[in-house]
Amino acid sequence: HALQLNVIATQQLLSLAQQMHHLEVFIHISTAYANCNCKHIDEIIYPPPVEPKKLIESLEWMDDGIVRDITPRLIGDRPNTYTYTKALAEYVVQQEQDKLNIGIIRPSIVGASWQEPFPLNMKIKGVSPSSESKTTSTLE
Repeated sequence: HALQLNVIATQQLLSLAQQMHHLEVFIHISTAYANCNCKHIDEIIYPPPVEPKKLIESLEWMDDGIVRDITPRLIGDRPNTYTYTKALAEYVVQQEQDKLNIGIIRPSIVGASWQEPFPLNMKIKGVSPSSESKTTSTLE
């Protein structure tokens, strides 16, 4: 199910993004732990141990028991399916770099807000907003 959430959903978003003619950049939120199996992590996309498309096609015909049995072998030295599928998703995004301007962000933690949208008091160099104006932002 991590494959569905992190890889297949990313593929679907990339497909949608390619239809957006005025889209300037596609930003993918990954995780700092996508390559946690490496001792040193550079700002590169590491090649996946298996081609994501082939993995998706293979898992389509497997029942849950088989998937459960092969998962430890698939993820190798990674601690869980989350980090494994986030790495696969980064690779999927990278494959679209000729069609889209892409950016991948690897935060160490992502938190939720209690109430959205929430007001932000923005101080922009050279801009002096009036005391009544506020900039609001929605995290999507």
